[in-house]
Amino acid sequence: MDDRHNMVPTNVCPACGTAFTCGMNAGLNECWCAAFPPLLAVPEGEAAGSCYCPDCLRKRIEAATPR
Repeated sequence: MDDRHNMVPTNVCPACGTAFTCGMNAGLNECWCAAFPPLLAVPEGEAAGSCYCPDCLRKRIEAATPR
């Protein structure tokens, strides 16, 4: 069972403002983002050090994937 939906949000997405749970910040062994293909998932610039929420990360991966 996926318990991340029951966890208190630990992050805010710099792209859309959605609160979400980062598995690493929540003390889990692995974060949900480990299931995504590797991509520079960490924002640059003002939001450096932040992570994207699952929806924004998915959109960025889709946009970066050659068709």
